[in-house]
Amino acid sequence: MKVSIIVAMTADGYIGRTSDHLATTWTNEEDKYLFTHYVKEAGNMVMGLNTFKTTARKFPGVFNKSMPGRRLLVYTPDPEEVAPYANVEAVSEPPEALVARLEKEGVKHLAICGGTTIYTIFLQAGLVQDIYVDMQATLFGAGMPFLNQAIEAEIELKEIKRLGDNNVLLHYKVQHKQTEHGR
Repeated sequence: MKVSIIVAMTADGYIGRTSDHLATTWTNEEDKYLFTHYVKEAGNMVMGLNTFKTTARKFPGVFNKSMPGRRLLVYTPDPEEVAPYANVEAVSEPPEALVARLEKEGVKHLAICGGTTIYTIFLQAGLVQDIYVDMQATLFGAGMPFLNQAIEAEIELKEIKRLGDNNVLLHYKVQHKQTEHGR
């Protein structure tokens, strides 16, 4: 299964000023189109509870109306938090177990859509093949970083694409090192 990270980021490496600062409030229109395109292509996406709740609070009804044919998996210790939403499934298993389960279900592509902790645990698990960074011509100076723990991974730049006047899409392939377990 293909596992991709999709992230909008400032030029100084932040995904938001605070944990409830949505990218839709500071990114350009090309980012919104790009995000929608990649999520539709994957058909399945994962996000953390905070990202989910922030999005649901700022865009009431978005998860019930705009997701036909798509599946959203939300990491949460409390499944009741997402129970009212159609096409939303609470998950709590480790990333490796989730990906294995989804592969058995026939899922071909999974988009990792934030936030910081979710990006980190999937990269730490060695499951991510592609990272799509929408680098916005914005500086915060402080805020929520892309990752919240040390990660050691080599990435290879596959494509640079201009988005609007000042932004770029960076597509990286993650180079996984072989270990004694074959991963």
